[in-house]
Amino acid sequence: MDRRPAHLNRTGLILVGVVLAAAGGAGLARGLGVFGDGRASAPVLTAGVRRFAEDNAWFWPAVAAAAVVLALLGIAWLLAQGRTGRLPGLALEPDAGAGTTRLSAKAVSAALEAEIGEYPGVRKVRARLIGSSGRPELRLNIAYGEHADPAELRRRVQDEAVPRLRAALERDSVPTVVRLRLVSGEQTPTVV
Repeated sequence: MDRRPAHLNRTGLILVGVVLAAAGGAGLARGLGVFGDGRASAPVLTAGVRRFAEDNAWFWPAVAAAAVVLALLGIAWLLAQGRTGRLPGLALEPDAGAGTTRLSAKAVSAALEAEIGEYPGVRKVRARLIGSSGRPELRLNIAYGEHADPAELRRRVQDEAVPRLRAALERDSVPTVVRLRLVSGEQTPTVV
């Protein structure tokens, strides 16, 4: 799995956080008089900056445009956080001229989850198709109980579930990442 976007996201957030914390700390220190009482009561913009802004009519519109660009970048980043990379559907016909057959990726994932959920010892399954319709990739998260055999579980996923998925999608290969997680505390059925 490609962790580069997550790494870039964390790095960007750290850099923005450090810059904002430094600016806020400097403003707070100035307001509290750490740099002297004269600076604490002085206007934020110096006389030279105010004169420059008065002499150049483009200054405040440029500041406003920069603020709008930063706001739009922030909104784009915020919207990107909601994207999961999940594939909404798959086109099964290679030739669009002959018609299109679309299959819901959610339906495929649900069928795969139901199949793997029947394997002995499996407690919970989460399947996701990501990527593109032409090159789908499968992500499986499987939680199994203490009495399950993880090697047998992996073998069944590799030899039964994934080949059935490839056949259903009419693909030669579907790159797959399987994460197995042991969960403790076997649940026994309650008799009423």
